[in-house]
Amino acid sequence: MRLTEHVTLVASGAAGFDLTDPLDCHVYLVHGTRRSALIDAGAGRSTADILRNAATAGAAEPDHLLLTHGHADHAGGAAALAGRLPGMRVLAGAPAHAWIAAGDEAAISLDRGRSAGVYPPDYDFPPCPVTAPIADGEEIDLGGGVVLRALATPGHADGHTCYLLDSPGYRALFSGDCVFTGGRVSLQNLHDCRIPEYAASLTRLAALDIDALFPGHHEISLARAGRHLVAARDTVARGLLPRSTT
Repeated sequence: MRLTEHVTLVASGAAGFDLTDPLDCHVYLVHGTRRSALIDAGAGRSTADILRNAATAGAAEPDHLLLTHGHADHAGGAAALAGRLPGMRVLAGAPAHAWIAAGDEAAISLDRGRSAGVYPPDYDFPPCPVTAPIADGEEIDLGGGVVLRALATPGHADGHTCYLLDSPGYRALFSGDCVFTGGRVSLQNLHDCRIPEYAASLTRLAALDIDALFPGHHEISLARAGRHLVAARDTVARGLLPRSTT
């Protein structure tokens, strides 16, 4: 599903558009003139579909996989994608990168997800040893003025990272599970969901001037997207919590 000149939605599950496996988050392909990158990996049961959909976009084969955080619906497919695309750089914010590399199911709260029925009993998270940390502010140049920049945004989970896209004519934010349309967030009773850090991340993002918002689930905003970030910031500025999607 082509969203903009440089962004194609290549996977989306039940909390989205039912393009691929129900467990999948939104997975985006971002391409410039020289290379392309995937934002998130889905849950790992749609790897062939993701690669097929990416190939139809007419872009170069992805050589970067940029993970927003370690939860299984976003990072569970990292190992399979890395296996299918040797040499691809897999990057995530610290400390989540180490959890993904080791397949640490307790650290990514997969044990809680299984017990809650979010994931089936037989679902597992394969380690992706090639996963490396990405630093706040690190940039990936895809060519033709298309650049992705990592923004550390802890709160929903430790190591959560958003990716800011600068491209000719527009700017977009891949927000993972940090912020959604309407200024909504994702609060969960997990060991690394942290309210003060979340509030600081929302305040930081609201300073961005963006045209489009590409979250990890639910609706997508293709114009005037900064209003969603401002709505979240204004809520926490009043000492309140934005409405949670979870």
